[in-house]
Amino acid sequence: MNSTIRMHAFTFALCFLFIAAAASSAGAQQEGYGQEMMQQPAGSVEVTEAELDKVVDAYTRIAEIREDFQESLAEVADPEQAQLLQEEAGEAMVEAVQESGLDVQKYNEVMQAAQVDEELREKLLSRLEQMQ
Repeated sequence: MNSTIRMHAFTFALCFLFIAAAASSAGAQQEGYGQEMMQQPAGSVEVTEAELDKVVDAYTRIAEIREDFQESLAEVADPEQAQLLQEEAGEAMVEAVQESGLDVQKYNEVMQAAQVDEELREKLLSRLEQMQ
């Protein structure tokens, strides 16, 4: 897969998780997430090798959820049903991140940092390619 396509897929997944996080922010605000996680500044973050593995695991799970969501959404004409599907997908994505051993805030921090830190982005992309 060429780097431009990989970067677009990477960016789409990052944006989609933010949408998912926003969809579930009502419940998450009680736990301190909500809007705060979307306002974290992008930049250099400390990421261990174990955390990178967890991010890659979460990213892979999120990609599968996204594909399922897109397929389901294509079959829906009702905007309310589409909203429900989006909320379900958002909740599933948050759960996928947590099942990978991260909290959503840490996942988002790493993904935001990967947008501006080429070395981190390449590490993540390399690990993703190894999984294929």
